[in-house]
Amino acid sequence: MCNVTLVRVGPENLSECGIGCIRSRDNPGYGRKVKWLRERFAEGLRFLLFRDDREKPLAFLEYVPGEFAWRPVDAQGWLFVHCLWVFAAGQQIGGLGGRLIRACVEEAERAGSTGVAAMVSDGTWMAGKEIFLNNGFTKTAERGRFELVVNRLRDGAEPHFRDIDGSSAKYQGLHIVYSDQCPMLFKSVNDLSQMAAEYGLNLRVTLLKSAHEAQNAPSYYGAFSLLWNGRLLSDHYVSKGRFRNILRKEILSGKE
Repeated sequence: MCNVTLVRVGPENLSECGIGCIRSRDNPGYGRKVKWLRERFAEGLRFLLFRDDREKPLAFLEYVPGEFAWRPVDAQGWLFVHCLWVFAAGQQIGGLGGRLIRACVEEAERAGSTGVAAMVSDGTWMAGKEIFLNNGFTKTAERGRFELVVNRLRDGAEPHFRDIDGSSAKYQGLHIVYSDQCPMLFKSVNDLSQMAAEYGLNLRVTLLKSAHEAQNAPSYYGAFSLLWNGRLLSDHYVSKGRFRNILRKEILSGKE
């Protein structure tokens, strides 16, 4: 069994440790995520990383003070989880996700936070809720496929979903709204822009540049929204194949 080391990643060792979910520094999303992380560390972002004895990533957890959450939530006084990821090698070891969550809760206790909150979903690109429920969290709110789960440590206001009804109306035409919080998205945005052009469509792109902007995103995932004339078509990453189907069903059919 390999040795496992828990590393707290910050500006001083980010270059050495990497960003976790993408290992290739040639990936176009890598440098953008590094830049995003360096800016967020100043806002109190924490990044915990398990590595093996060859320094390969096994699992990581990214979380922030609730007021700087890059999701449409109000979570002042809480720590808020952005992302929990366990690689296949980490899954073979077992228990790493739970250990990361417990380390986050312990930090919240030391910091005097109200508790730890996370947005979860059984759908794409979000952590499932079971690992949180198995580590002392309870469900408190739901919006579509998204749920808020919390581990409360002391008295304080409950975190809640923000009201984003109407926030999509300003995004007219074919539009993607995304952030570099997820480094997987940049390549996808470029791919979809090229595909839209092949169909004679102009895909407009808006990059969210602050937590405030993300908290008012047109979907609860926050990191990615695909819209057509103010109507949300997808609230998560879209593959080329799915994008082609969306174009044919939702947009091009009306032009025939």
